[in-house]
Amino acid sequence: MAEALMPAAELSKPGAGSAAAAEAMESGCAAAPALNLGDLDLTTDEFILDEVDIHIQANLEDDLVKEALRTGVDLRQYSKQVETELQRIEQASIKDYIKESQNIASLHNQITACDSILERMEGMLSSFQSDLSSISSEIQTLQQQSVSMNLRLKNRQAVRSQLSQLVDELVVPSTMISVILDSPVTEQEFLEQLHELNSKINYAKELSFRETLACSDIQDIVDRLKIKAVSKIREFILQKIYSFRKPMTNYQIPQNTLLKYRFFYQFLLANERTVAKEIRDEYVDTMSKIYFSYFKSYSSRLLKVQKNLSTYLSDCYDSIAVFLCIHIILRFRAITVKRNIPALDKYWEGVLELLWPRFELILEMNIQSIRNTDPQKLGVLDTRPHYITRRYAEFSSAVVSINQTFPNERTNALLGQLQVEVENFVLKMAAEFPSRRDQLIFLINNYDMMLGVLMERAADDSKEVEGFQQLLLARTQEFIEEILSPPFGGMIAFVKESEALMEKGQLDKLRNDEARITQLVRGFSSSWKQSVEALSQDVMRSFTNFKNGTSIIQGALTQLIQYYHGFHKVLSQPTFRSLAVRSELINLHHLMVEVKKHKPNF
Repeated sequence: MAEALMPAAELSKPGAGSAAAAEAMESGCAAAPALNLGDLDLTTDEFILDEVDIHIQANLEDDLVKEALRTGVDLRQYSKQVETELQRIEQASIKDYIKESQNIASLHNQITACDSILERMEGMLSSFQSDLSSISSEIQTLQQQSVSMNLRLKNRQAVRSQLSQLVDELVVPSTMISVILDSPVTEQEFLEQLHELNSKINYAKELSFRETLACSDIQDIVDRLKIKAVSKIREFILQKIYSFRKPMTNYQIPQNTLLKYRFFYQFLLANERTVAKEIRDEYVDTMSKIYFSYFKSYSSRLLKVQKNLSTYLSDCYDSIAVFLCIHIILRFRAITVKRNIPALDKYWEGVLELLWPRFELILEMNIQSIRNTDPQKLGVLDTRPHYITRRYAEFSSAVVSINQTFPNERTNALLGQLQVEVENFVLKMAAEFPSRRDQLIFLINNYDMMLGVLMERAADDSKEVEGFQQLLLARTQEFIEEILSPPFGGMIAFVKESEALMEKGQLDKLRNDEARITQLVRGFSSSWKQSVEALSQDVMRSFTNFKNGTSIIQGALTQLIQYYHGFHKVLSQPTFRSLAVRSELINLHHLMVEVKKHKPNF
């Protein structure tokens, strides 16, 4: 093929002339054997030169042909070389095939064995396929059976729920029978079983309308239990109603009992109307007689009160009793308004029109009596609480506590006037004492007593309590200054004077008072313990209220510590810092520790 392609290749080179082409053709013709063209007809239409040219061009694209043409190799020699190489390769291939013949034979045997195995597997798979087909048909059958069974199960469950409810409602348990027959009606268990019995009776009635055959099986038992329950309930309720008829009976107690068991009457009304009507008529008849007797008694008494009230009030001076009557009427009026009973409104208004003026008149008379009291006509003076102030405190606390429910401004105003007059009376009584100390003791004892009585009943933020607290605090503080003055008056006066000068920056005016300061320091150091002890005993003897006396002692000792602290502060100023007597001052902390020993404990 290479030889045949050579002239074409050479001719196809660019720049090749016709002479080269002719030479190649001549040399080719001389070397090649004579061709037998036979019946070749170059003029036939079937020979198409274009196709030959395309074939030649395709062969020229081969890499080996390109390499041979590029190097100028003799194509005939190259063709023989290629042919020899092909023969050698063919012989080598035959030898390799012969050499591997046993392996090829073994491979053939293995392929044959695999074919037999695959044939058996094909048979098994065919068997499996047939089995799977049968299993598929069985699964479809089972699926249909499962759907059918599931449907039957749902139907049974639906029927079961309804049947179980029906059976539960129809069955009468032995517990119900024993409780209805044997337990007292007041037991909680009887009430619970009665509710169950009532529901079964209603359910049996409902089933009887549907003509349910199972209803006839329990009807007799339910009827007997109903008769027994009705009998026991009737006996119980009638017994409670008859208890109303006993004299001096508080009918509200059995009424509350009947209210607790109101389901009994509901059961009778639903299942035995004849018995329910009997009980209702008996209750109405009994309570009508009771209410008639009560209202008859109330009416007769009210008529007597209406006739005699104005006469009685004209001679009554018990303000607490009148005030209580007023508030009782106010409470009754609130109850009647709440219960929508307007029939008594006119009566309440009439009684209040009689009571309020009388109460105000009595209070005004008490106020005038306190105002006109002459302290000199009341006998021997005593620093203990006066009996008039005690009476006022008890009276005022009673009125204040009653007035808290329905506050009245007119009452508060009158109590305020009374308090002012009592305070003036206490001041007038205190003025009868010759010494200021006794006056303060009298005032403190009376204020403390009135405050204690008021705080037992009145609110802590009431006007009366707040007023007496302020008065007691002011007089107590003044009394503390009064009892500290005799033993420690010099030191207190010096401290007050020094503090006033310190505020003005004129403390140097006391620079020459070294002798006075020395006397104060040494006098305090030598006598303060005895003075504190005497002060404590004097206070405890002077006040009737031990707690009040204790608080006064504590206040006095606290005030003493404050004054002595001020004394230290004054002497620490540059003006007195060089005084030798400063070394004799008692340590403030030591003084506080010693003073605490005199603090009353109880």
